[in-house]
Amino acid sequence: MRMNIRRSTKKHDAIPQELIDRCESLGLSSWRLDLNGMPTDDPIGPSMLGLFLSSRPIRMLIVQAAMIWSSQDTLEAQEIHPGLWVFPFIEEHRDRRTGYFVAIGFGSAILESQHITEGCTGNQLQISALRHLLKERALFTAEYAASTYATISWMLNDLSTIQKNDATIELFSEQLGDSYEVVTTLQDLSKSMGSLNEPSGIIFDGITEIASTLDYNWVACVINKEHAIFEIIDTEVHQAGTTQLADSEVAQVLERIRTTEPLGMADTTEIYPVEDGIIDLEPQILVHPIKRDGELLGMLIAGGKNGDDPQVSSHETKLLESISGMLGACMENAELYHRQHLTFIGTVKALSAAIDAKDQYTQGHSERVAMLSEMLALKVGYSAEEAERVRISGLVHDVGKIGVAEAVLCKPGRLTDEEFDMIKTHPRIGYEIMKEIPALQDILPGVLHHHERWDGNGYPGNLAGEDIPHMARIMSLADTFDAMSSNRAYRSGMPREKVFAEFVKCAGTQFDPELVEPFLALDFGVYDSMVAKHKSQTPIKNAA
Repeated sequence: MRMNIRRSTKKHDAIPQELIDRCESLGLSSWRLDLNGMPTDDPIGPSMLGLFLSSRPIRMLIVQAAMIWSSQDTLEAQEIHPGLWVFPFIEEHRDRRTGYFVAIGFGSAILESQHITEGCTGNQLQISALRHLLKERALFTAEYAASTYATISWMLNDLSTIQKNDATIELFSEQLGDSYEVVTTLQDLSKSMGSLNEPSGIIFDGITEIASTLDYNWVACVINKEHAIFEIIDTEVHQAGTTQLADSEVAQVLERIRTTEPLGMADTTEIYPVEDGIIDLEPQILVHPIKRDGELLGMLIAGGKNGDDPQVSSHETKLLESISGMLGACMENAELYHRQHLTFIGTVKALSAAIDAKDQYTQGHSERVAMLSEMLALKVGYSAEEAERVRISGLVHDVGKIGVAEAVLCKPGRLTDEEFDMIKTHPRIGYEIMKEIPALQDILPGVLHHHERWDGNGYPGNLAGEDIPHMARIMSLADTFDAMSSNRAYRSGMPREKVFAEFVKCAGTQFDPELVEPFLALDFGVYDSMVAKHKSQTPIKNAA
């Protein structure tokens, strides 16, 4: 007589190992089956019972039962053969039925089943040994089966709940870890965002963080060449990661992005197939735009994801989105800084040109002094940013001459002592003019002290040696060189060899002795080209 008792309405993901262990302690064997009732592994329990359950007659009974289960939403404990009880549970993955977990128990009627003989014949088992084992486990009656099925169901529900809670906690922990990783990455990146005059360095830091944090073989930032940002970031493609693509391969990737529809979208990140031949970028590449106020500044591209899961995660897209936002803001600020810097330099140049234009013989003097000062600063170890500040100081070093009478500045003959004293006031005047401008505070030492001498006989402060600001010592060489090399109303410019000889002679008296040699080693071809350019220009004072 076949009996059905109590229904299980629950469906479960992978059955917890704890339940399998508990079934075994209750004297139950267990088996995993596919949707057709075919075993996916060996029965769990004593090996002799496993062979018995795997015999064709028993296996066919279970297959027949599974065929019925496939059409049912809820399953029942069944005595599918006298003395053979099965307690089936549905296994699912992502809400799709994938198979069954079946606990198996025995009643006394199994001891009289002809299937024992058939099973033993097929597997060469001793009938008496199998009967003895079954007799020890033949405890199930209809009532006991009902209570056992209820107990297993309760255990499974409890264990599944615990399993889901553990999975939820693990997911939350993973998400918390991901969020912390994103915050840490963004914090690290933000530390480098202060250098607005070096946006390429910030971009490289950003893509390096992506490559290491998300473990991608290749990450690139591609700048939009049509946007004004390309004027200050003159490298179109920045790469980071363990893979470096050749220009032809990068072009291949960009062409694929330009001409191919994405496979899908994850938030605002597009997912593209990998071009054949670029194995290191498989299985797919991610593309996220870098935008600011609706304008496309560039895009982030990541390919060659490592790890067991090839699928794109929200953690990855959120990090790309966050870093692209930071890079977009950085690029916008860098562009604004660049424009302001150009405006500032243009204003400074206009101011210095206005001073130089007072005398046709000093046309372009400040620009040449600025150039030589910057070259020497770089030569002796200044950073590019520091040398740029020296250049600006050189551009405005004579701005104080605006307070000196033009008749004195343009006097064709030698100056009297009184007139020279008037000239000597220009460093102090220049300092007073610019001291209230915050952006020029660091260049004021060059403006005020470029006429000091190493031996202390200069002006306006009679500073000597190391007391003279280093910037001013550099500018002193540049200013003197241009003055000696240029024509004046009362004399012609000195030959280069004579100027050099004078510099060597004055090392340690007028000039810092450690700066003379590196100054004389500069490439003066650039200086000569600038002199020629200035000579070809019509003096502003004489222009129509």
